[in-house]
Amino acid sequence: MRRILVTAISGDIANGILKILQETEDEVYGCDIYDYPVGMDRVITYWQSDAAVSPAYIENLLKKCREYQITHLIPANEVEIKVISKNFRFFQEAGIKVMINDPDTIEIFQDKYETIRMLNKIGEIDTPKTCLYGGFSEDGKTYIVKLRNSCGSKFLKKIRSVDEINELEVDVGEIVIQEYIDEEAQEYTVGVFSDGRNTSTIIFRRKLKHGYTSFVELVEDEGIRAAAEKIVNYMELRGYINIQLRKHEDKNYIFEINARISGSVYFQYMLGHNVVMWWLDLLDGKADHVYEKKYKKAIGIRELTEKFVIME
Repeated sequence: MRRILVTAISGDIANGILKILQETEDEVYGCDIYDYPVGMDRVITYWQSDAAVSPAYIENLLKKCREYQITHLIPANEVEIKVISKNFRFFQEAGIKVMINDPDTIEIFQDKYETIRMLNKIGEIDTPKTCLYGGFSEDGKTYIVKLRNSCGSKFLKKIRSVDEINELEVDVGEIVIQEYIDEEAQEYTVGVFSDGRNTSTIIFRRKLKHGYTSFVELVEDEGIRAAAEKIVNYMELRGYINIQLRKHEDKNYIFEINARISGSVYFQYMLGHNVVMWWLDLLDGKADHVYEKKYKKAIGIRELTEKFVIME
């Protein structure tokens, strides 16, 4: 039996993972920096962890893993993924299997500028014009200013001039400037899993609310699928990535890739794209996953819920 630790269980990604794991025979544990995270009722034991930026984070995480005899670790937060990746050998030495991509994949895709540079090297993949502060020149178009290393939509500002950038309360050395593709109704999130031999792709047209995916519609698009497979083959992926793009004039402009489980993970699971179990099985030496498509058409809606976890 696997004893699985999921981190950052107050977040939407971790809760999607936990809902999937609840339907297995695995023992599931959780940690988070908050006292009462949303997912604490979905785990056998929960503890409050250090922030990933803390010097004691890795030491204390390993201590807890040994205490509860954790066999598999699923970090669900970008900062944790980065820190754990850099300290991967300590978990390997402790016999703990970690569900993360290889260091090169993580390093490239956690940097929005390097992501675009890599995609342009592959060729025949459409990307929006992207530059750093020093390379920006006004051309009358609208651009989006993003933090170069961030997750989700935590900082997005539309600009058209250098002066507008300078007015932002942000370190210009930490930003990337990207051409704005004005097609909000044509935004897609693409889940891609590869076990090294077989690749499975699921494509959703999506709507965002407060930076989170609130609505998805299952679609089939061979152009998007072909681009995803080119990326997987170029990176020699053994794991999972999530591709974000907007469609404009029959071109698929990829603007971001996440080297982690997606916030749409439970939507994917309900449609047979079970990346959590596939990745765990891959860590256990079971390759050649099978994606059995359950539906031709489907939509998904994220709802708000209330619950009492502790009552006396």
